Amino acid sequence: MKAKTEVGEVVLKIDTLKKYYEVAANALFGGGAKKVVKANETISFEARESETLAIVGESGCGKSTFAKVLMGLETATEGKILLDGREIQKTSIESRDTQTVADVQMVFQNPFDTLNPSMTVGRQIMRALEVFGIGANDQERQNRMLELLDLVKLPRAFAERMPRQLSGGQKQRVGIARAFAGGARIVVADEPVSALDVSVQAAVTDLLMEIQRKEKTTLLFISHDLSIVRYLSDRVMVMYLGHVVELGTTDQVFSPPYHPYTEALLSAVPIADTKIEKKHIVLEGDIPSAMNPPPGCPFQTRCRWKSKVAGGLCEKEVPPIRTMADGHQIKCHLPEDAFSSMEPVIKIAAE
Repeated sequence: MKAKTEVGEVVLKIDTLKKYYEVAANALFGGGAKKVVKANETISFEARESETLAIVGESGCGKSTFAKVLMGLETATEGKILLDGREIQKTSIESRDTQTVADVQMVFQNPFDTLNPSMTVGRQIMRALEVFGIGANDQERQNRMLELLDLVKLPRAFAERMPRQLSGGQKQRVGIARAFAGGARIVVADEPVSALDVSVQAAVTDLLMEIQRKEKTTLLFISHDLSIVRYLSDRVMVMYLGHVVELGTTDQVFSPPYHPYTEALLSAVPIADTKIEKKHIVLEGDIPSAMNPPPGCPFQTRCRWKSKVAGGLCEKEVPPIRTMADGHQIKCHLPEDAFSSMEPVIKIAAE
């Protein structure tokens, strides 16, 4: 588990953010009526300096869309993104000033796609420093580039290497060096170890955490792997079909009461330790399409708790966000007695 760091002031504030796309109803041939895909639906949260907030959920839940809007690769449909109090939701990356670009950086899922194959490692890091306006001349940037290689625990001689001479884990370290080159306030790590061999995943994850603590960066860690999330995050945000269905500290999200979707996600975490007992919960059906979401609660078509809610409310209304103990938020219609009857999904067996 991550050692607790002292979190600072709010760096990022997301206020009722929405991202909708208009697509042709007949996607195969185009034309005809338009349909709206609600990729992100009224997302609100804050993230603080030195904090790691994990964003989890299955493919298609809106995690990566949110990252694109934050990075300026897409602009928001509604709502606000405040970076140190400045609104950036309508400013595309091309229109962002140098400081904002340096402040919000990303470590991508696949390090193989993000490095220029015809440029040395050192030159690529120096290019990032030029873009961020770091260093008065090439010599200063050269020195800073070597310091960044030290930071990500790569030998300085790697500055002369080409990307093809690096392993996947080494390429991802170069990606991390570039992301932190401009003193980023926020680093979005989108599944940063899922394309790497299992043997190097832990080393790269530990490196990311170590640098984040040292630099006091806010880390938004996007993942579907809850075992990594439990290890490194301070707080966890669970997304389903564009909605934030649960938000709390890691301890709150990993113990009951849960959102019914979180409960099912936890039951899918692979655990090798025989001392740990795990409840097995199978989700019925597939994730509905974001082009044609179900009415009411987005999760109601797969929820095993739905019968506990009277009057078919789950099928009629989007649930309100309920604040449980100590700021723990769950977006659900379940009555209090259902929440209080929930048992832990993961528990250590008695000796």
